[in-house]
Amino acid sequence: MNNTSRLIGYFEQLPNEILLDLFENYMRLIDVYLAFYLLNHRRINKIINSAHFYIDIPSKDIFHMKSFSHFANQIVSLRLTIFSNDDLDLSKLINLRYLHIEKPTNNQLISIRPEILPQLYHLSLSPCWYSVGELPKPLENINQSCSFKYLRYCILPDGKMIRIPLESNQTSIENQ
Repeated sequence: MNNTSRLIGYFEQLPNEILLDLFENYMRLIDVYLAFYLLNHRRINKIINSAHFYIDIPSKDIFHMKSFSHFANQIVSLRLTIFSNDDLDLSKLINLRYLHIEKPTNNQLISIRPEILPQLYHLSLSPCWYSVGELPKPLENINQSCSFKYLRYCILPDGKMIRIPLESNQTSIENQ
């Protein structure tokens, strides 16, 4: 064996921190699922299971139902742009903290409730065909009272940005 072959390493020899960074920030969810999770490598699966995923559909990620469903409880950020798929079930995203939807479907809007998305911190609904009056109850009156425990920022379809103070139930509305 020559010196060069001893210097060549293997992917699985990378430190946990680097693997976690690769899975969370540089790889699409479908690739993590198909290329690594199905290998049944105990250490790599443990790292993947500890990852938090930041999903951008369709800009960065290809929507793949099986990988999306499998890692749903690890998805902390979801950005849906130019994507309308009723199959995308938001109710499985129990740890979602950031949600941006450009053209939400009615089913997606109905799913934006505190009991379904209990960890939601930031919600952005791009200007679309829904008026504030057509939003589901938890969102319709969000400028008067917020039933989401952690929600601090909300951008409604009419372009209004609502900031919800941490220690107060009062909200402030700003024009974007």
